Amino acid sequence: MKKVLSKFIALSSIGLLMLSACKKDGTLVTSNGGKAGTLTASVTTLVLDKTKLYDTTSIINFGFTAANYGFSAAVTNTLQIDAANDNWANPASVTLSNKVYNQGYSTGVFNALLLKLNLVAGVTSTVNVRVAHTISTSVTPVYSNVVALSVTPFNLITYLWVPGAYQGWSPSTAGQLTSPTDNNIYSGIINFTGTDLSFKITSEADWNGTNYGAGATAGTLSSTGGNLTAPADGGFLVGVNLTTNTITYTPQWSIIGDATPGGWGTDTDMLFDSTNNTWYVTAKLVSDGTNAIKFRFNNAWAVNLGGSGGTLTSGGSNITIPSTGAGGANYLITLDPVANTYTLVKQ
Repeated sequence: MKKVLSKFIALSSIGLLMLSACKKDGTLVTSNGGKAGTLTASVTTLVLDKTKLYDTTSIINFGFTAANYGFSAAVTNTLQIDAANDNWANPASVTLSNKVYNQGYSTGVFNALLLKLNLVAGVTSTVNVRVAHTISTSVTPVYSNVVALSVTPFNLITYLWVPGAYQGWSPSTAGQLTSPTDNNIYSGIINFTGTDLSFKITSEADWNGTNYGAGATAGTLSSTGGNLTAPADGGFLVGVNLTTNTITYTPQWSIIGDATPGGWGTDTDMLFDSTNNTWYVTAKLVSDGTNAIKFRFNNAWAVNLGGSGGTLTSGGSNITIPSTGAGGANYLITLDPVANTYTLVKQ
């Protein structure tokens, strides 16, 4: 009897130890916690190289050991990266596949991730990395050790400047073209105004970099060419491809109609107000009370706006201009193609 009792006590003790690590509540298994894995990084200092933006080689690899919950558990592992001063409030996270214990990043991917953390390009900052181990939404995650990295991201967006007669030939105050991914393809809306429509394109906000002018044939660029010339007075979407050394001009919004200087046959291009994201033009309108205007995009009828009372609809009716007398009257005309509104203010 004594031996039986001793065996019973021993077995009971083992059972209690097992229950202390894992308890079963109905069909739900819950845990009192687990031991997190250990995280390592292949490097802890990174100055990212913009020339390797499209190189798919991993520049940093994170590896970690599995968490231990004392029993077989389906563990979700999430790699978290956050700015050191954010205290894990808004980390960038990637959930890894089952039984995957490493994660690598190429230059372009890791740089984009760092910029999403609101790090300043060209400035060395500290980011923290950890792994969160989760077995259930009802169980608090356990976290690996934190690895601190010293990182210097680069600015992904690159610029060209468009100095010209329209703004006094000053690169630092000129309109800009942007390349969101630094792939040598740039675009931007430039307002060309005045009788002199000549301009150039510079790689810096001064004349000390590469300066592009007209190439040997229409629509091409050359670093030794003379001045370029805009096609007309107005706001154009200028596109530049530095791989093919080509340039394009796409007219944006314009007015047209028998009240405008060009009648129904020639558009009067509008200018872009980048502060309010609206379009405007001052034009002399002539009307006997029946003449009209419409707005259209890209100097074509595929997209046109009409209406009345300051409100526009796609393909809407002609906008009638009040009688101006034989000499006509100058009007400041504005267009908001997002809100579909317009104004006509007699000057």
